[in-house]
Amino acid sequence: MIENLKWDDFKVVLAIAEEKALTQAASKLHVSQATIYRRVADIEGKCGLKLFNREDNAYLPTLAGLELVRSAKEIEKQVLYAQRKLYSAKETLSGNLTITTTDTLMYGLLGNIIHDFNCQYKELNISVIVSNKLMSLEARDADIAFRPVVSPNETLIGKKILPIDQAVYVSHKSKHTDWLESDIAWIAPNTEMQYPLLNEWFSKNNLLNNRLLKSNSILMDYFMVVNYDYAAVLPTYLEKEGAGIKRISPIIPELSTTMWGLMHTDLRTSQTVTEFLNYVRACCKDRAE
Repeated sequence: MIENLKWDDFKVVLAIAEEKALTQAASKLHVSQATIYRRVADIEGKCGLKLFNREDNAYLPTLAGLELVRSAKEIEKQVLYAQRKLYSAKETLSGNLTITTTDTLMYGLLGNIIHDFNCQYKELNISVIVSNKLMSLEARDADIAFRPVVSPNETLIGKKILPIDQAVYVSHKSKHTDWLESDIAWIAPNTEMQYPLLNEWFSKNNLLNNRLLKSNSILMDYFMVVNYDYAAVLPTYLEKEGAGIKRISPIIPELSTTMWGLMHTDLRTSQTVTEFLNYVRACCKDRAE
């Protein structure tokens, strides 16, 4: 019967439904595939119902399985809500703080700031996840996300940290002085970068027919510009003494955006999160001035 199920049982059902395969579900829950297989059989035994059908090598929930998945999602939501509330109730800057940001922001802006904050609050365990993919703040994959966004998701709150402008750059050793020169070799975004505004800019300026190297990483673009004779659109915060790049275009207004520090609404009273956001904002303001 369902009343005999524990939260761990619901997590197994939810993982299989989301991943549609035992191997991926096992990896998500950090157990072996054999363990997942036994757990499914045990849960189905408790319920007295078949919860999954195997079709084309995918595990798909039955009607009974779907009901259990819905219940699992509701339970997960309540568990995560309780975790966030407990986290925000902390009064001292201790415990754990998980930050996520992009590789370029980490390199160009946040690395030194995080280091200084870490030195100042030695009882705080800071973990940084550098990823260009969005992490789930609702599921507590991270406590704070620093992202260049136009407007945040409605379930998140945060602070505008810094305006981000962009322009065309080449190596400081390059012969090129104007982005309109016809013999420039460009680095453009590939489909994995998922940057439609930059793609539109390349298309509008008829640059997609030029000699192109494509990438999914602004930090890689910066590396290639510094070390080889390429041009790329880069954020202006990378332009600093010793950066090895020079600007050959005006600021591109349609690519300007803002770096936000984002958190889930349930963490708005967390002293640790608020203190860190204010610290980053102050450091970036000093840099801008």
